[in-house]
Amino acid sequence: MPPKVLVSGYYGFHNAGDEAILYALVDGLRARRPDVEITVLSQDPVHTARTYGVAAVRRADPRAVAGAMRDTDLFVSGGGGLLQDTTSLASLQYYLGLMVLARLMGRKIFLYAQGIGPLRSRAGRALTRAVLNRVNMITVRDEESRELLKAVGVNKPPVKVTADPVLGLELKPEWLEKGRRVLAGLGLQPGKLAGISVRPWAGRETVIPAIAGLADWLDARGWRVVLVPFHRDVDREVCQEVASRAKAGVKVIAGEMSVEELAGMCAHLDLAVGMRLHFLVFASLAGVPPVAIAYDPKVGQFLGRLGLPTAVPVEGLTPGALQDQVEYVIENSEALREQVARRVEALRKEARLTAELALNLI
Repeated sequence: MPPKVLVSGYYGFHNAGDEAILYALVDGLRARRPDVEITVLSQDPVHTARTYGVAAVRRADPRAVAGAMRDTDLFVSGGGGLLQDTTSLASLQYYLGLMVLARLMGRKIFLYAQGIGPLRSRAGRALTRAVLNRVNMITVRDEESRELLKAVGVNKPPVKVTADPVLGLELKPEWLEKGRRVLAGLGLQPGKLAGISVRPWAGRETVIPAIAGLADWLDARGWRVVLVPFHRDVDREVCQEVASRAKAGVKVIAGEMSVEELAGMCAHLDLAVGMRLHFLVFASLAGVPPVAIAYDPKVGQFLGRLGLPTAVPVEGLTPGALQDQVEYVIENSEALREQVARRVEALRKEARLTAELALNLI
């Protein structure tokens, strides 16, 4: 009988980073078990099923979720940063609640390369400890996540550090061609091309001028700049605001791109500056050393795994601090590219191991 896997995450919300995680997760499982039957809990089941060739049910439909859980061999939670209480305690309760349901139904539970935390509330830490000490196996995407679980008191299941699932992908020639067409549609050709990812943030009164200033600084040095919205409508407004504030002719990608188009487009960049974690991951897959603006610990943690300079904090962001970091990366581009390529190759092996560990539970 083919193994059946039920996958939960922040899927179907048209956030390119999470969609890339799902793409990589499905790809990793199928690479090891082509006959695996995958069902995904999604906010947009029609889109998810059509895009990834999986079964999908609405994540907020209790009856559909219970039915899918009853019909699975393995419940996979992840990847991504699901277990945190910064967004809300309700979000944490949702993802932990699914694990409780899986346990009540006697299903095996696997955490797939998650980034854990922040867990700031006493209730959040207590709930996480109570539930995770009863799952079958935990994989996390960085050492900081493992240390946080240890501090919270999670000590029963094995916890293994692997890597973000997206790092398991390899760029394909057809992806590069798709990315080239996206850029050509904006009138852009490869060569001194900088991509910038920006997301809404409470400190936009400093973030937007700083990024617009960086765009003008790059333009004065012969670079062309393209702004890349990662969470469809959520990012597009702030990207357009940056473009309107900049004096340079900054381009903004208008339509929603597939994972393959995004990965291929990022491969044509010579410089990547961003807030969105998976924009930085995509750039790294192509050996482009990213400059990160850290709004969340996960961004700095990823740069640490690449051995790159510390991310620029989003709080109190200034044009000068951002430009200094960009200038350092440009001046040391060749050496940093070699370093990123080496680190990504090692991380790719770790990312691919996650799918193997998951299937070994069945």
